[in-house]
Amino acid sequence: MDLEKSYQQLLDRITENYADYRAGLLLKDRQELIDGADRIVKTAEVFEYFTKRPLLETEVSYFLNFQNPLEVATDRWEDCEFELDALGAVLAETADKAEDLTLYPLAADVPENRPDGLQKFVNVDLGTIFPQIRAQKTAFYQNDLNYVLDTMRDGIATDDPAKRNFVVIFRQSGVDCLKERDMFIAGTRSYNLCQYYHRHTREPVLAYSVELLGDGKDGLRGNLYQQDQHQMAVFAERAASPYTDVTVTFFGGKAVRIPEKEYNYETIPGLKYHYGDILDTRNEADDESVVQGALRREHERRERMPTGHFAVHVQELEKARIQTEADRLAAALQSLTEPNTPDKTHFMAEVSPYFLPLASQDDMYRLFEKVRDQVKQPMYIAQAEGKRGLYFFMRREEPAQEQKPSIKQQLAAKSVPGDRPAEKGKDISRGAR
Repeated sequence: MDLEKSYQQLLDRITENYADYRAGLLLKDRQELIDGADRIVKTAEVFEYFTKRPLLETEVSYFLNFQNPLEVATDRWEDCEFELDALGAVLAETADKAEDLTLYPLAADVPENRPDGLQKFVNVDLGTIFPQIRAQKTAFYQNDLNYVLDTMRDGIATDDPAKRNFVVIFRQSGVDCLKERDMFIAGTRSYNLCQYYHRHTREPVLAYSVELLGDGKDGLRGNLYQQDQHQMAVFAERAASPYTDVTVTFFGGKAVRIPEKEYNYETIPGLKYHYGDILDTRNEADDESVVQGALRREHERRERMPTGHFAVHVQELEKARIQTEADRLAAALQSLTEPNTPDKTHFMAEVSPYFLPLASQDDMYRLFEKVRDQVKQPMYIAQAEGKRGLYFFMRREEPAQEQKPSIKQQLAAKSVPGDRPAEKGKDISRGAR
């Protein structure tokens, strides 16, 4: 690898290190930040040095050894009592001595592929691709998606980032639209829903962050980012600021900020009486800088995600949907110890009512093949008497065991002395002439 490529690789790693470091600061309380102020300054100085000053080839090669070269360099810089101009000499000496190769995690120890496998899809038509995602997940209350798209069309008409960034969650029964900013204000609807799908349900959902770009002749455009709902909820819980107030804006232009506990269905009529109809509401946090810091960290993280092809993504969702149902059915059938049909002649397991509304004829064929390959027993799909839906019926067959012939059979099979089998190919039906 030439020096230019190596240098760019180092810059990318340093930038990612710095983003992760700043994200960690968001999770600290004020006292910890005060106590660690010197370290924060030193880290910023090292980051600036790496990104704005030329490095020697030996320095580039050395620091590329580490998963977190920013930490290595900052540790060295923090131990010194020189001015910033001396930082170059410190780093050059560090690279020359190469003493830290056994003290820090090395880049060579990181797996090549990241385990989450999340991707982003840039400048896509949301009105076209959202129904394709819904077709792989949402069996009931599909019209929820219409409300989601309407909310986004309202948001694209404003310049407020809070109304142009969302998290959309596709579930088996419906689609939820969360305001991304409110996810980092503990106690809001968006925050509570995010935590609910992490803590209180086992249902695997499909979650995507959305950044709106525009709405024109090419449709409602935006950037789409895959999310792991559990990782997303954990970060939101750790980084969120408490919910304190609501700013209510009225059509007449008046804006009133009131405590969030005082804004409810009982107080809203009184507000309308005094100020007129409500135009907009905005949830307020105890510390808005914490919320904005969390949003920056989240945006920086997903910008580093690899770009994917949406058609391939939909195919993977389809395969996963069928495979998940096949695994569930196979496990259900194999766990049965006694026939459970009404006549006690077969084993049966019901196809999920969430799978059937989304399944094409080809999906059902592929599902049957996958279940049969796992169970390895004769089976068929049909309706059960007196029940709704479809069921897999299985007749369990025990493998035939080869029986050892009895002693009488073995003796009968032995040739009698003096008997000679006919020679192969010789016609014994005609006498000799």
